[in-house]
Amino acid sequence: MTRAIVAATAWWVVAWSVPAQAQQGACRPVLDRATTMRSQAGGVRSFWSGGVWARCANQPTTMYADSVAWYGDLNRMDFVGRVAFQDSTVSLDAQRANYYPGDERIEAFGSVRLVNRVTGSVLTGPRLTYWRAAAGLRPFSELYSSGRPRVEYRTPADTSAEPYVIDGDRVRLRGAGLAFAAGTVTITRSTIDAKSDSAMLDVDRGLGALVGRAETAGGGDTARYRIGGDRLDFRLTGGSVSWVQAREGAEAQSADWRVLGDTIEFVLEDDLVQAGAAWGDSKQPQAISATQTIEADSLAIDAPDQILTEVRAFGRAKATARDTVRLENDWMSGDTVIARFDSVATGNRQLTRLEARNNARAFYHVYDLANPGRPPAINYSRGRHITARFREDGGLDRVDVVGAADGVYLEPVPAGRQQP
Repeated sequence: MTRAIVAATAWWVVAWSVPAQAQQGACRPVLDRATTMRSQAGGVRSFWSGGVWARCANQPTTMYADSVAWYGDLNRMDFVGRVAFQDSTVSLDAQRANYYPGDERIEAFGSVRLVNRVTGSVLTGPRLTYWRAAAGLRPFSELYSSGRPRVEYRTPADTSAEPYVIDGDRVRLRGAGLAFAAGTVTITRSTIDAKSDSAMLDVDRGLGALVGRAETAGGGDTARYRIGGDRLDFRLTGGSVSWVQAREGAEAQSADWRVLGDTIEFVLEDDLVQAGAAWGDSKQPQAISATQTIEADSLAIDAPDQILTEVRAFGRAKATARDTVRLENDWMSGDTVIARFDSVATGNRQLTRLEARNNARAFYHVYDLANPGRPPAINYSRGRHITARFREDGGLDRVDVVGAADGVYLEPVPAGRQQP
């Protein structure tokens, strides 16, 4: 991972090619057929037209173009018009191409389309440089394309799968599992939607990174999640993202919760979040819903199949229940705060139990259910361990305080009675 990122200035990586043994040394061009031919400089330079077919005498490589020019002094072949090049690994089509047999380098221009014949991956764009794998030259092939090419990438393990569609201002593909992309990069699929300034993927090691205004979303239509930051690192298992971490201004969001922190990471399975964590030095991470905020030095989140069950907050932990009706919010704090969630009759996930451990504090309002219009009482409690339980309607059911317990309970003045 580290060597790929440092070398790449963060481009997007895609597995593309095969090792050098697929080729048999530098190509020895052989002309098979042409309609007309002329030569210059004593045959050092030759020109063919009317449809030209050529091949490599020592490789399974074929070439076609409407016209071809051979510059022996430059060891270069120029192809013009309906260029088609095919070797054991790829098929390449373009409007124009320059081929350097001694270096096994092809420069293609105009409506370029390169297809990996093994995986079915496709690269299209305005220009491409293809360094072919060849014994004695390079162990793996390389591709470089600029002018905002597009890659429809399929993994070697599943060539019939839906492709990842990758767009970037520049793309470089190297060997059997390393490549890069830069310049407003996007990666899309039915289960993922990612973007960044640049990106990297090492398929062989199952690692990848998105760098600069990075963001990715997944989970399909029913359990959508999004995570972003200045940098995203991820791991692949079986071709799918199994872990993702956002750093530097990280933010994650699902249908019900929003998480903020210096660093946020998720564990995923079947494209669904299973667990997560958040921490940071510059600011305390927060988990925020429509009614609650949980903050601490670090957060641990349990959400099997993206269904929130528990949030654990460690170090200067505090949970706050927001209520726009009251002037003050209910809250609970401690060295550790644990919030548990469950489904209620309405089908929503709701806070059902809240615990504070060690140096526990709690401030909350107590309503008289028999007199709903009456102002609430106020309770402030301290203890070693405080547990609050909640009703299905979200109201407070009971609070237990254990260990060195004390506090203050204030009741409202009854209607019609003046304070002394």
